[in-house]
Amino acid sequence: MSEVKLPAYDAVDAALKEHGLAVSPSELHGLLSGMVCGGLAVDGENWVGPVSDYANEGEPLTDGAKAIVRTVFDVAADELGQLAQTLFSSTAAELADAEFNVSLLLPADNADLMLRAEALSEWTTNFISGLGLMGVEKAKLSPDVTEAVSVLEEISQLGIDEDEDMAEQAQLFKNVVAYVPECVLTCLVELSQRPGAVEEPAVPGLGQDKKPTLH
Repeated sequence: MSEVKLPAYDAVDAALKEHGLAVSPSELHGLLSGMVCGGLAVDGENWVGPVSDYANEGEPLTDGAKAIVRTVFDVAADELGQLAQTLFSSTAAELADAEFNVSLLLPADNADLMLRAEALSEWTTNFISGLGLMGVEKAKLSPDVTEAVSVLEEISQLGIDEDEDMAEQAQLFKNVVAYVPECVLTCLVELSQRPGAVEEPAVPGLGQDKKPTLH
């Protein structure tokens, strides 16, 4: 499996702000990753409409805005697409030797822990929103996916307490970050191949005050 490399968080953040998109890099990458896991076709531009509604108050994306979003989408689609292909085409023996890495677009490891924790919350919250955009209904999920989504919901609520030992919280945060890919893979295995997975999300009139969630 070829290595997929995310762009730098700060570079994406600056580009999003330059083009007036009201979304952080973590929110954007989490949203797009959730959409791909929920069945969005990785070829084409079906992501454009939802991102316009979600991050640009429904206004069309400029060419510059589309370019920066496409950079993030292509990385998410390449990585998750490769993982899905490997999962569904490999034998049990091959899977035992395979490495399954899911990248998260977060601030650098040396960034402030509070900032990284906030970004992780944004990523997980918007990953779940991305599933919702693809028509994934929480009541119809399998037990494994239900548990994975529940864990991601819990992670989205975690925070850093400045009054507690920061070194200990940094280690706990690292452990939590390492667990997110497992939840994402659980969703990818089932949802990207589910019968009736939609390729064109419908999000009429979705504004910044009505961001999608699982229903």
